[in-house]
Amino acid sequence: MNKVLIVYYSRSGTTRQVAQQLQLMSDWAIGEVRDVHARAGLGGDLRCIVDSLFARSAPYRYEGPALEDFDRLIVLAPIWLDGLAAPMRALLRDMNRAGPPLSLVCVMSRRGAFRAADEITTIVGAEPVPVLGLTQADVLSGRCRPALQSLIDTVKAIGSEPVVMRPIWLSPEAA
Repeated sequence: MNKVLIVYYSRSGTTRQVAQQLQLMSDWAIGEVRDVHARAGLGGDLRCIVDSLFARSAPYRYEGPALEDFDRLIVLAPIWLDGLAAPMRALLRDMNRAGPPLSLVCVMSRRGAFRAADEITTIVGAEPVPVLGLTQADVLSGRCRPALQSLIDTVKAIGSEPVVMRPIWLSPEAA
């Protein structure tokens, strides 16, 4: 069995909720990316906006198992202004380009998963496969569970070998 690690960043707690649900459903290990400087209140909101507009990285600390000890990383990141959250961007920039293959789960208000996947491809030099985009509404209502199960099944099916194909785009079910 391949060793899979869930790595997430969550400012508001919504992405944390997805990470915990995914961990319960899959029994995979979990690690968290945290801000060094809190992003609470208006000042935190403004830093998120500036970091997103200028594609900046942000100081972070990682709490969890060593990334290089795993065959695949499932990256869970919120979308800020249609792009990757700055602390997750920083972690990915610091990773070894020869690291394990990535899969991606984006938590967004309405859109941005495709752009975040493209950004990750540019940063690490490989496409995340598969990519799952979840809306905040689907997470909070619990409707994301079938999509998470599909992601788990897909990750188990592809194993840890590099995949040479376009990503399998999983998206929220139409209401």
